[in-house]
Formats: sequence, structure tokens, C-alpha cells
Amino acid sequence: MFSTKQSKTTAQQGATMPKIVNREKKRSEIAQKAIALLARKGFQATTIQDIADAAGLGKGTIYHYFKTKEEILLVVSEELFCETAKSFGAALTRIDEPLEKLALLIEEALRVTEDVENLFVVYTELWLMNLRGNSDDDFMIVINHLHNDLKNLVTRMIEAGKKQGLFEADTDSAALAAYLIASFDGVVAHYMMDKKNFDLPRITRAFINFFLRQGAGKL
Repeated sequence: MFSTKQSKTTAQQGATMPKIVNREKKRSEIAQKAIALLARKGFQATTIQDIADAAGLGKGTIYHYFKTKEEILLVVSEELFCETAKSFGAALTRIDEPLEKLALLIEEALRVTEDVENLFVVYTELWLMNLRGNSDDDFMIVINHLHNDLKNLVTRMIEAGKKQGLFEADTDSAALAAYLIASFDGVVAHYMMDKKNFDLPRITRAFINFFLRQGAGKL
């Protein structure tokens, strides 16, 4: 049996044990606080200290989890993409028709949530910085990472459609996928600029119907 002294020592040791922190969960929590701030205040105007204040943490703690603001942006982008891909993938298992899969993808890509809005605001600022030659390679890494994942997914669907004769055999799948993604960006941009008058559900339905008709007639 333990003596009273030993029991007290053990209790004291237990009380002073450091709290175990889930690193990925903490990174996600910081990133979610940061993206809302970046969208509201602006990417260039927001400092790491601002992000630390928003997250209720010290500046040094933020650097423990992230080296740059671009890295924070990448984490948010990846989480959003993975979340979308997960729900999208579950729905895809119930669909065999490639064109219907593409229709579902279009619908999902044009579903604008608060997280999507925040990301789009930040991306727009960074795109402008890039056009003016004021951004660095880190930004393009973030953009290319997100777009490549989506482009690969769309390309695979178009390739599946070609095998079933829904698209012409010589269709450039990667180019068509890039065109679709650029179209998604354009639609979301117009919606963000004029939410009151831009009927996103109606535009989404028209987009899907047009693409399905074109696919049925072979692109």
C-alpha cells in the first residue's frame, strides 16, 4: 500500500502534468479564427499578432503551429476541400451515370457557405496582389494545391464519361476540367459582388442543365 506521503506526491504530480493538446485540432481552431479575420481586415493588413489576439493565444504560440499566413490559408482550404470531398464522395457512391456525377459536382462547387465566402474574399485579394506582382510563390502554391485536387477529380469524371460514349474520344479532359473550374470561380465571384440580384440557385440549375444537354449531345 502507498503511504500518505506517497499518495500526496502522486496527486501533486498528476495535478502538474502538462495538458495534452491535439495539434491538428488546435491548428484547425486557429485557422478558422484567422480566416474570418483575414476576410474582414484584409490579408496584407492582418498581422500574426492580430491572429493571436483573435484566437486568444500568444504570438509565439501561433508560430508554434504556423510559420506564415499562407500556411494558415492552406489549412483552411484543405479542410474545406476535404469536407466537401467527403460529402460529395458519399453521394457519388449512389450514382453510376458520369453526367449525373458532374451535375452533382457543379451543384456542390456552387454551394456558397460562410467559409467559402471568407476564403473567396481572401483569395480575391491575393489574386490582385499577384496581378500587381506583389505576392510571393507561397500564394501560388496554395492556389495550385487546391485547384489541382479539384481539377483531377473533374478530369476523372470526364474520362469516365468518355468511356461510356458521353463525350467525344478526342475531348481534352484536363482542359475541359480547367474550363469548368474557371467557370465556378466566375459564377461565385459574380454572386459575391451582387448577392441581392444574382440568383445563384437559378444560375446553378441553368449551368447544370446546359452542361447535361451538351454532354448528352456529346462534347
